[in-house]
Amino acid sequence: MQSKYPSPYSRTHSSRHFLKRERSAVSSGNKLLLLAIFIISSFSVIAGEFQAGVSTITITPEAHKDVVDTLQAGPKTVGNISDPLYAKALVLSDGHSRIGMISLDLMHIPPAAFRRLLTDLREKCTFEQIFLSVTHSHSGYVGNNDHEALSEKLVAVIKAAEANLQTVKIGAAEGTLDEVYNRIIRRSSGEAEMLWTNPERKNNRNIDQSVGIINLKKSNGETLVNIVNYNAHPVVTMDLNKVVISADYPGQMAKSLNELDEGETLFFLGAAGDANPYLAGAKPTSQALANSKELGAKLAAVVADSIQNIQDYQTHGLFSFNNVRYSLAPKKISKVESVAAEINTLLLTKDIALASFSGEFFSQFGLALKQQSPVKHTFFLGYTNGSIGYIPTEEAVQFGGYGAEKNDLWFEVGTGKFQINKAIESLMTQHQKRKTEINSGPRESGER
Repeated sequence: MQSKYPSPYSRTHSSRHFLKRERSAVSSGNKLLLLAIFIISSFSVIAGEFQAGVSTITITPEAHKDVVDTLQAGPKTVGNISDPLYAKALVLSDGHSRIGMISLDLMHIPPAAFRRLLTDLREKCTFEQIFLSVTHSHSGYVGNNDHEALSEKLVAVIKAAEANLQTVKIGAAEGTLDEVYNRIIRRSSGEAEMLWTNPERKNNRNIDQSVGIINLKKSNGETLVNIVNYNAHPVVTMDLNKVVISADYPGQMAKSLNELDEGETLFFLGAAGDANPYLAGAKPTSQALANSKELGAKLAAVVADSIQNIQDYQTHGLFSFNNVRYSLAPKKISKVESVAAEINTLLLTKDIALASFSGEFFSQFGLALKQQSPVKHTFFLGYTNGSIGYIPTEEAVQFGGYGAEKNDLWFEVGTGKFQINKAIESLMTQHQKRKTEINSGPRESGER
């Protein structure tokens, strides 16, 4: 696969055995840059029993004390709390390796702070791969921007999850929910217009409306935890000028699923860079909160129904994972010389894969990943292990619109396409190795 990419570009890959290789490459003119991804995994190892542990910790700012930065009105003191914010941790084990996943009910973490959080987790915990993601709720703030305190909580919650490991079986499903639309309208004149909210549900271009679900069940058949993946900006409760503290619809979905006895839920936002829920940003706040609850309940219903249709659970297996860390040089004049980001791919089973990226990728990237992946259930995790802002498609940049204006782009136009291609290449390599070499353990009765 070939693509142009900005210079400099360097990365570190870590494999199952923590082998690390560092290289750098430069692209100039029409020279095409190829990135070699090294996959080193012990597929000859007999598949182990799946285990998982989950834990949560509150990260809600303190009411009437903490100060947060509003979107447009500067710093303000937090008032009442609409609903709590959480850091949710999941640890997965195949008997040989451990994967750590954390979902944060936050809108944003600055790039430097994101890097420090990841460094702390990697230095203080022992995992072969870590996914640290924000749900991107636009009502989720870090109180006083105290990322050091947040780091302590993240280390504590993931260690607690690791201490709670228990035997599980893993299955996946996909549903559909028509509650998201493409918020950039392209006029015949070649111009773009923003449709920030869409209560009339006006038709627009194709958007990914799939709901991805990974369900982990305990030995007694009850759900331990779900991983849910959807592609709508959590901006239902957003207010540009006042402080609203809410986990938005992902938090309401998790609450609804818990009330349905479907365990804990970690939400990971997909490729939602140009995707909004129909009822975005309603006023007053009371109406926005009601809309958030409604959307969360609808999403929970799709998840719960989809779980009932899962026929193929696996009890044993061997994880395959790949991590590429790199630095991007902004093409705009900036005090920041480079921004750290990552591409992570993980095969949980032969039918379940995750690919994570560090930015707000436009929806077509998510569709491309899923369509070209060799794995039946492939999840696009955005806003993970870094913060590099909007990543539009080349087509979107031709028309413009929020996140796709040429003059506002931080990185070269081909950045997204290059990263998606590398993730697909990695998944294909991992999938082929698993298909030809893995010595699989037992599956649950009735599975393929």
